[in-house]
Amino acid sequence: MVEEPIHPEIARALQAAGKPAPAKLDGYSIYKTNYPPPVFLFDGLLANGLTILAGRPKSGKSWLTLQMAIDAALRRPFLGRYGIERAARVLYCGLEEGPARTNNRLRKLLSRPDIQLQNIEFRYVLKALADGGAAELDELLKGDNYELLVIDTFLKVARAGGGNRDVMRSEYAEVAQLQELAHRHSIAIVLVAHTRKMGAENGLDTVAGTTGITAACDAVWTLKKLPTGEGVLEITGREMEEQTLGLRLMTGDDFGWHLTGEGAEVGMSEARQAIVELLKDEAPLTPARIAGLLRKEPVTTRRLIQKLAADDVIRKGSDGKYSLTPHREQRERVNEVNG
Repeated sequence: MVEEPIHPEIARALQAAGKPAPAKLDGYSIYKTNYPPPVFLFDGLLANGLTILAGRPKSGKSWLTLQMAIDAALRRPFLGRYGIERAARVLYCGLEEGPARTNNRLRKLLSRPDIQLQNIEFRYVLKALADGGAAELDELLKGDNYELLVIDTFLKVARAGGGNRDVMRSEYAEVAQLQELAHRHSIAIVLVAHTRKMGAENGLDTVAGTTGITAACDAVWTLKKLPTGEGVLEITGREMEEQTLGLRLMTGDDFGWHLTGEGAEVGMSEARQAIVELLKDEAPLTPARIAGLLRKEPVTTRRLIQKLAADDVIRKGSDGKYSLTPHREQRERVNEVNG
C-alpha cells in the first residue's frame, strides 16, 4: 500500500524545526510542533493556498480578479481596505479572453499606465490540469517569483467529461493539484468558477460542479450581484473566520468594485434588494405599505427608500408612492428574459 505524502505545511514546519518529515504523526507530536501561521497576501483576506472565487456569469468575477491582480502588482490595498506588504509578481491566466479584451479592461480600471503593471504576466492558453496543465504551471512557478496566480476559469482547465468517468473524484484530483502547487510554491492561487443557477443557503453549496471542487481548496469566495447593482461577497476559509463583504461595482472614473460594508452592514444591501424585488412585482407602493409587506421597521425602511431614490434605482410619484425608475424596470425585464 502506497502511503499518502505528508502535507506541505507539516513538512515545512518539521523542516524548520530540524526534524524529519514522516508520513504519519501522533497527536502528541502534532501538539508539540509550532506550525507557522497562515501567510496573507492581502491582510486578513487572501492567504497563501487555493481560493475558489465563484459567481454567476456576468456577476463581475473577472473584474474582481483583475482588480486584485492590479492592486497586488501596484502594492495598493485591495478594495481600498486590505493592505499588502510589497508589490507582488502575478501570473494571470485569462483563458476566456485575449490581449485586446485585457487592454480594454485595464484601461477601465486604470486612468493611466503604470510601470508596475510589468509585475503582471498574462497568459491566454493553458492545458487541462489532468493533461499536463498542472506540470506546466509548476514549471512557470519555478521560473519566476510569483506571489499570486489567477486562473479564469476552472471550466477551461477541467478535463471534459466521459461516459463512465467518476466526476467527483476527477474534479477533486484536478483542484487538489492546484492546492498542492499553492503550498509547494508558497503562493496564493485564485481559481474562478461558476455558481449554480438555483441558490443555496451555504456559499459552499452554490459552487457549480461536484463537492470535489470545494473539498480540495483552502477557501471559497462566492460573489452574488444584487438587482440594486451592489454585490455580496461571502468568504469561508480553513484558516480564517467567515466574512461577508458588501460591494458595489462603480462606473465612470471610479470604475471597479468598491467596499460598502462588512458583516452586519451588508444586511443593508440585502434589505435594499428586498425593496427592489417587491417593487418589481407590486409597485407603486407607499413607504408604509412597503414596510408592512416586508415586515420591517418603518423608519429604517423609509431611510432605505430614500437612499434607493437618491441612487436613481426607484422614484417617487406625485401620489407619494414609489416604483422602479424606467431604466431599472427595463433592465429587470431583460434579466427575466435572459433567465
